[in-house]
Amino acid sequence: MPTVIALLNSYAGLACSAMGFALDNMLLIIVGALDGTSGFILAVIMCKAMNRSFSNVMFGGFGQVATTAGGAVDDRPVRSMTAEEAAPVLELASSVVIIPGYGMAVAQAQHRVAELYEHLEEKGVEVKFAIHPVAGRMPGHMNVLLAEADVPYDKLVELEDINPEMPQTDVALIIGANDTINPAARDDPQSLIAGMPIIEADKAKTVMIIKRSMNAGFAGIDNPIYYNENTQMLLGDAKKMSEQLVKELQEL
Repeated sequence: MPTVIALLNSYAGLACSAMGFALDNMLLIIVGALDGTSGFILAVIMCKAMNRSFSNVMFGGFGQVATTAGGAVDDRPVRSMTAEEAAPVLELASSVVIIPGYGMAVAQAQHRVAELYEHLEEKGVEVKFAIHPVAGRMPGHMNVLLAEADVPYDKLVELEDINPEMPQTDVALIIGANDTINPAARDDPQSLIAGMPIIEADKAKTVMIIKRSMNAGFAGIDNPIYYNENTQMLLGDAKKMSEQLVKELQEL
């Protein structure tokens, strides 16, 4: 989706440039050409960030729901916990990596997530935010939302830098992210997102996932991380669940 948005922005610039030719307006021609070119270059850069070709992202089957072998429904057990159960685990952790995604943006939960970060820091927990370059619906979406919530910029860590730290991380707290933490991209050569760099949240000692439901993400494929033994699902709205976690931490 970020790639599509960048491409649409490019088309808008090209349309502006074409209008400039029609009206014999040099300013429209130049501005439109710059906008169109920059949008296309940005789309190509994001494709490289996902380790995919431009044509594959645009026409490679995204949005089609992949099924398991034989069309069977995945019936593996899923472990879940409440905010009341999750709060003590977060408090006792030495390090927590928060991984935001589109679900956080939809729920407008960035301010509650920032409160959660502050409460954990007050309790002596080292907290970092892992940022995927194509998380959300536009480039830098997560950076903008967290900056709006006054999360310190030095707490935002790119995936190349955070991945080596994941095996030593006590808790990976995923808030509305899906495809960007899907280990199928790393482990399954047949996956629709095979080869896309991911945040390797599954390597953390404990994984907590705040998510509305078990539905697939934008790529339309299931996420194996949900069924790992070290994964706990906190099913619910990202904003409400973050509020509950903050409340429970305050009471500990």
